[in-house]
Amino acid sequence: MYDDQIRSLEHYRRRARWYDWANRIAALLRGTSGRNDRLKAIARIGFEPHHRVLEVSSGTGTNLLLMRESLADGLLVGLDLSRPMLIRSRERLSANAGSVPLVEGEAGYLPFRDGAFDAVFHHGGFAEFGDRAGALAEMTRVARTGGRIVICDVGVPTDRPLPLMSRLLLRAQPEYDKPPPVDLLPTGLRDMRLSWIGGGSWYLIDFTNVRE
Repeated sequence: MYDDQIRSLEHYRRRARWYDWANRIAALLRGTSGRNDRLKAIARIGFEPHHRVLEVSSGTGTNLLLMRESLADGLLVGLDLSRPMLIRSRERLSANAGSVPLVEGEAGYLPFRDGAFDAVFHHGGFAEFGDRAGALAEMTRVARTGGRIVICDVGVPTDRPLPLMSRLLLRAQPEYDKPPPVDLLPTGLRDMRLSWIGGGSWYLIDFTNVRE
């Protein structure tokens, strides 16, 4: 797991400056809108006034900027493993969204108390976690009972054929050639939904948390 973490840190250190452009180009190649796909995922949170929302793997802050539009009076917190990503995120947020706490940390060991958030959001990168089950357990731990958890990442649907462009993009990133992690979801959750966005090559899982 330590080797996976080192590789991930180096991977995102190299990608920090061109990460946003790469995502835009990939969305265009799939024939979708990256902004619209992100908004579809964010909408699953179901914002309410004064919500406390954590984004795990917040990257360069794209989703935090979009969430701030719907959560002007709530608390947003971004966490990411990569310091260059957090630096880039701070630059963008300072200019556009005011104060959003950013935390350097990894998904498998979230530095927050139990039930600290009303919702936990993750968009992109779940397939790269060294311990995906552990990351899911941590997301549910820091979400309150009744809170929403939303996870979105590249994946392969098993009940339909993939469009040609999605097959080509996934071939270029074989680590994403995995089905959605439904089998890793914790027990006791409610209202679980699985849907597809991004031209059918991004899964969207959301559910209501039930903490024991």
